[in-house]
Amino acid sequence: MPGHFSFFTQNIQENEAVFDENETRHAIQALRYQQGNEIAFTDGLGNRYAGKISHIEKRTFRAVITGKKTHEDQSRLHIAVGIIKHADRLEWLVEKCTELGVKSIAFMQTRNAEKQRINLERLQKISIAALKQCHGYRLPEIHTIGWEEVLKENHTNRLICHCHDDMQMPAAPQGALSGDCLILLGPEGDFTASEVEQARSAGFVFYSLGTMILRTETACMAVAARYNV
Repeated sequence: MPGHFSFFTQNIQENEAVFDENETRHAIQALRYQQGNEIAFTDGLGNRYAGKISHIEKRTFRAVITGKKTHEDQSRLHIAVGIIKHADRLEWLVEKCTELGVKSIAFMQTRNAEKQRINLERLQKISIAALKQCHGYRLPEIHTIGWEEVLKENHTNRLICHCHDDMQMPAAPQGALSGDCLILLGPEGDFTASEVEQARSAGFVFYSLGTMILRTETACMAVAARYNV
């Protein structure tokens, strides 16, 4: 009998789930699941299902749904982060934010960001794989956003982390984060002083991650770990 793995599909048709070629390759070819085997899967929209494989073809398989659990989306943590240069670190960032339940990840083209474009399709696949691995319920929204646009985002708590110790701006209480929260994190090289001033003028407040200067992806993990701890 195959081990306890989790799969992904958003193709739900009444009491039946249909899986694409990637999931078929994983479940049927790699893990040797067979017709009649029970499986667990998610739609990434807050639902986890139990099912039983009913039909297998070369590039797809189907499962009859035998159970469903819906998980209320409690996370309202939105991270907007400057684009970093190395693809492996970008993918690691997305993977870990997915595992930690971040609601959305927006990549910004800030002044010191070194990379102009990112592969959103690839990052979405990384996120799905992470969700399956941790048996999660909900995929984060992954998108790009302009600097001027992110400053206009409407959230209850709007925070920015930066390394400009000489700049004066209101500071948020330290410790755990909670509620509807948007936090801006800079790329390699941090935000410029001008960008920090623009954020301050837009109503963002400073949030400290301590005295160490963290890599961008490490800062994302620190923020995610502090949310609702």
